[in-house]
Amino acid sequence: MALVFFVPATAFAAGGGASAEDTATVVALLLGVALAYLFAHFVVDRLQRRFLVLSGFEYLLLGLLLGPTVPEIDVLEDLTGLLPIIALAAGWVGLLRGMELHGETWRNRPEGTARIVVLHHVVPGVLVGLATYYLLWVNEAWANYFFGHHGVESLQWREVAAASFLLGCCAASDSAEPFDLLMSRYKIEGTLTQRLRGCARFGDFFVIAIFGLIFCVFHPDLDGAQLRLSPTEWAVVQVGLGVVLGALFTPFLGGNESPNGRFLAMVGIITFAAGAAFFLELSPLVVNLVLGFVIVNVARTGKLMQETLASSEKPINIVLVVLAGALWRPPPLEPTVVILVLFVLLRLAGKVIGSRLAAWGVADMRKDLWRGFLSHGEVTVAMAVSFQIVFDGPVVDLAYTVVLASIVFHDLWSPRVLRNLLVDAGDVRREHDRSVEAAALPNEGTP
Repeated sequence: MALVFFVPATAFAAGGGASAEDTATVVALLLGVALAYLFAHFVVDRLQRRFLVLSGFEYLLLGLLLGPTVPEIDVLEDLTGLLPIIALAAGWVGLLRGMELHGETWRNRPEGTARIVVLHHVVPGVLVGLATYYLLWVNEAWANYFFGHHGVESLQWREVAAASFLLGCCAASDSAEPFDLLMSRYKIEGTLTQRLRGCARFGDFFVIAIFGLIFCVFHPDLDGAQLRLSPTEWAVVQVGLGVVLGALFTPFLGGNESPNGRFLAMVGIITFAAGAAFFLELSPLVVNLVLGFVIVNVARTGKLMQETLASSEKPINIVLVVLAGALWRPPPLEPTVVILVLFVLLRLAGKVIGSRLAAWGVADMRKDLWRGFLSHGEVTVAMAVSFQIVFDGPVVDLAYTVVLASIVFHDLWSPRVLRNLLVDAGDVRREHDRSVEAAALPNEGTP
């Protein structure tokens, strides 16, 4: 169907019709995403399990090719009209994380979760954030080296501090995706996997909450706004918006037992919440995180809502990564490479230090748990995207590029590092396929 509409729409757009050109752009985007999804389903998923790498680079490259960075293709030349959709995709990730914060999750959390989560996220986040701020603002020599061609005097403290805050949050963030990848291939027999996977999920809540402070402390002034709010007041508005919308929409979710009806209702709710956050230049991640928390704990069908939306996580992540690639604007190469190398090294050092501090004084806790918290994941992509659509400037583009490059870099090798950790701990001993094949073979001596 996409091919049927794409060919005549493209031909008509070539004739100069404005509406037809917009239609062709949207259809081309949908067609590209559909083809990438089919390619991932039949090819990339197999390569993931075979070589233990996380997919995402191919979608990022697709978005980059469709975006304004490659004007020869000229599909998504102007992203202004897509910004609310980008906020919606980022908010969807926040809602899915918020719906995991029900009472059962808290009661069944692994022992020592708080200690592991706080230290493995605070130490690398603070280390990277402070080092970035020092290099890009405090030290004038480094600042001139990085942005001398732009004119250091044109840089604003708010922009540099916000970008440093973003890099700190992204350095703190990790993902449960490598655990899911390993569980799809290997037979997991120990408790360490579930413990670390639970810590990674709880870490998402912690990082998203801290990330929301960027939009409160460094909130851009709204054009024509008569009322200026303080950072504390913006924080109240950001959290209160999620609470109010959750309380407002909960009564409409009470008696609908249809999966399709629940899904459509949640699409409308997410669209409204993400649109409100985008209009106020707040974090759609935080607003929808609070919204999901309220719905799953208050609505009678809250648990069913979570189960309904869980199946949408992978398609939404694909759309989010494609749009992340389309938003990319190339910064200067040399300073970007320097900051990227420092980011990766300082993040690794922070994870190692956090592991040792978490294991300090605890006899049954390993000191190398950092090997399970190297991957970034969709929360990091959502944070970078929601930051990019609100803030602007050369430092913002540099920070955004560093985050995307770090995501690709860590996705290529973090699952193997995690596998080695689980092998050392005795959690991984054999593969699923081999055990299934062995069980399917008849025993010797039996008819």
